[in-house]
Amino acid sequence: MNAHLADFIAHLTVRGASPHTVRSYSSDLGQFFNWIDEQKQLKRGQGPEKVTYLMVRRYLAHLSSEDFSRRSVVRKLSTLKAFWKWLEMENRVATNPAAAVISPKLSPSMPEILDREAVERLLDAPAYDKPLGRRDRALLEWMYSSGARVAETAALDLENIDWKKGEARIETGKGGGARLVILGQPSLVALRSYVEDWRPLLLERAKKEGPKPTQAVWINGRGSRLSAHAITMLVPRYAQEIGLRQNVTPHTLRHSFATHLLEGGADLRVVQELLGHKTLSATQIYTRVSTSHLQKIYAATHPRDLDEL
Repeated sequence: MNAHLADFIAHLTVRGASPHTVRSYSSDLGQFFNWIDEQKQLKRGQGPEKVTYLMVRRYLAHLSSEDFSRRSVVRKLSTLKAFWKWLEMENRVATNPAAAVISPKLSPSMPEILDREAVERLLDAPAYDKPLGRRDRALLEWMYSSGARVAETAALDLENIDWKKGEARIETGKGGGARLVILGQPSLVALRSYVEDWRPLLLERAKKEGPKPTQAVWINGRGSRLSAHAITMLVPRYAQEIGLRQNVTPHTLRHSFATHLLEGGADLRVVQELLGHKTLSATQIYTRVSTSHLQKIYAATHPRDLDEL
């Protein structure tokens, strides 16, 4: 069994799967095989070709009894399906025991958003008199103005910014695609100030360790490109500094970006394009996140609002 698993993980690595994906697949499969051993579902020497549909069903029932979330159960089942599909393609098994198992239905998770006042407080959190503070202010403005993902933000280069049009071309990382995002005036001002006045100071400091020429917009104190992980850690740190209780992440700013556009009257398909969603259904979740806003619109526009009764 271990040989099959090692070969599958090697296959994922060769195909360019991210380290996070490889770890997740390895962990999920390891957990399944450990359960198989503990429950003595297979005889000594038997391999994946002897795993049955009922074994997979029993395993999913076990996960549910251990209070794993429905989303975790769905992910683990997806891992099993992918593993046995690969075994089939490699002619190591005749059938895929997980293929016929129906995944539990997931209700769409509602994204966390910040109201506009909280966004303003978050944008004002970084220090104005320090290079890293100015970088972080521009970074937060960028994420809220563009709606870009963390990986897209980290990959942004200077040549991708069109200062005259107030646009930026970002690499989506999905099939080599790219899209344009629009930058509002506050974001452009903060970004230009950082790039022209404060980013050079960070590069100057980094020269002490040797010149590191880079086209990256967002750089760290060593003059290197700021990583997606660093950006992910940066946002909640500022949120905590200003006392926000929500679990604020870079994606929270992306969610807030979309929701505030729709509340302002933006067309759903325009928001879909700005977010880079392939399907409209992925964007429609934002139409359900602000019930209070819908109530205000109803109260202001419906001729027989209940307040008049």
